[in-house]
Amino acid sequence: MMSSESDPIVQKRRRSWIGLGLIVGIALGLIAWQEGSAHMARGFAVPIIVLLALLSLALWWAAARHPSRKWRLLGVVLSAGALGWAAPQVLRYEGSADGTARPKLVWWWAASRESRSLSAEVPTARAGTPLVLPTGAAAWPRFMGAEGDGRVPQVDWATNWAQDPPREVWRVEVGQGWSGFTVADGRAFTMEQRGEEECVSAYGLETGELLWLHRRQVRFDEPLGGQGPRATPTLDAARGCLFAQGATGLLHCLDMATGAVRWSRDVLADTKGRNLTYAKSNAPLLVGDRVIVSGGKGGATLIAYRVEDGEPVWQSGTDAASYASPVLRNLGGVDQVVSVNATSVTGHEPSSGALLWTFDWPGNLPKVGQPIPVGVDQLLVTSGYGMKSHLIEIRSGAADAGKQAGFTVAARWTASTPRTKFSSASVVGDHLYGIDEGTLVCARLDNGERVWRSGRYGYGPHLHCGQDLLLVQSEPGAVVLVKADPAGLKEMARLEALSSKTWNPPALAGRWLLVRNDQEAVCYELPAVP
Repeated sequence: MMSSESDPIVQKRRRSWIGLGLIVGIALGLIAWQEGSAHMARGFAVPIIVLLALLSLALWWAAARHPSRKWRLLGVVLSAGALGWAAPQVLRYEGSADGTARPKLVWWWAASRESRSLSAEVPTARAGTPLVLPTGAAAWPRFMGAEGDGRVPQVDWATNWAQDPPREVWRVEVGQGWSGFTVADGRAFTMEQRGEEECVSAYGLETGELLWLHRRQVRFDEPLGGQGPRATPTLDAARGCLFAQGATGLLHCLDMATGAVRWSRDVLADTKGRNLTYAKSNAPLLVGDRVIVSGGKGGATLIAYRVEDGEPVWQSGTDAASYASPVLRNLGGVDQVVSVNATSVTGHEPSSGALLWTFDWPGNLPKVGQPIPVGVDQLLVTSGYGMKSHLIEIRSGAADAGKQAGFTVAARWTASTPRTKFSSASVVGDHLYGIDEGTLVCARLDNGERVWRSGRYGYGPHLHCGQDLLLVQSEPGAVVLVKADPAGLKEMARLEALSSKTWNPPALAGRWLLVRNDQEAVCYELPAVP
């Protein structure tokens, strides 16, 4: 008598179930690995794995020995085709859901972000009205603070937000885009997309009232990042003007009080470059009587304009631009403009643009993080997308007769931490901190070795406040106050400020905190120290 173990039918069924188990096991294993990893492909890899697993299961079912397996296979093919046709009819792609590039799908009948109709009515009588900074407020002149490094040396606000919560001063609806706020003279400035118009806007710091709106018929739209301007305006309070660079490279010098145009330039046309994949996102740099911005793909790396009339003064470099903003740093005893580019980091003499040094940084993928000063002559440069981070040292060499001293540049260390995809790192004591593929990480400053990695805040930016505080703008919208401690993650306070994807940098103007995303902006007054 044939045993069940040797029965061909039993063996076929067993092999069939083994195949099913392998499909399910492999799919679950891949999903668990992706969700537990910090790989940049995590977001869109998981949906693909799920779809492939479902298709594999359907084919396994259809191909199994069965009298009607041909009809089953035909049904699977027809069903897959019908779903492939129907999905675009009822679902609409609205960019990435978060920094992992996970797709955001909504029903086709759901209202789109662009369907909102923001009022463009501006009370012109208020445009030029003199305003002053309210009590507890201070200036916030440019992206990432006065030095462009996200550092706020002194804070005068309390951290016990659970007992003494920040006061919500105002909340307003804003247009699309990833620009942040700058603050001066009682006004808060940002950029936003309103329909087909790219706008620079001014709001009253105490009221949230729209004071003036500068509009141009310009629209940038990119599938992953969405619509609107990316850069944050830079203020020149002494001259009463601001500099705002749009997504397509249009640079405007506007009157701070009224929004009147003093001059405008097309940066990409002037540098003979092309726009970047994710648009121009660089904040202008003000150095004396010059405003300096980066170029595009091809053409000059940097260009300087005269503040008074917008006339070009110099162009320098040949590397393509990236997404970081140029900053002024003193390295080797010399003030210089530091620029993070597509495949390099460079130092330039501010008055002429002359190239002082170059640090090769291969990997022509988006570099967003600001170069963070470390000690006297060192810079921390970080990125995501699988590229290494570096602590580089720049020193001045011996001067030749009648010539300026040269510079030497070398990496003190190279490491995989932190992978700051959309943000910059902070240096606190002997350690560095950064949002590493969506998770806060602490690493040693002397060698880049990771100490701990904890706290899933998504791909939002953060500021280094006081001695050891990190003010984290989480990607889901909450503002989280974290103590920078190499012993481990220590959350001190949390503020549920926004409720949707937030990539915009926060502005901390004294005790006045301004945060926004592509839907709304909110202003808080932080509690004063008792």
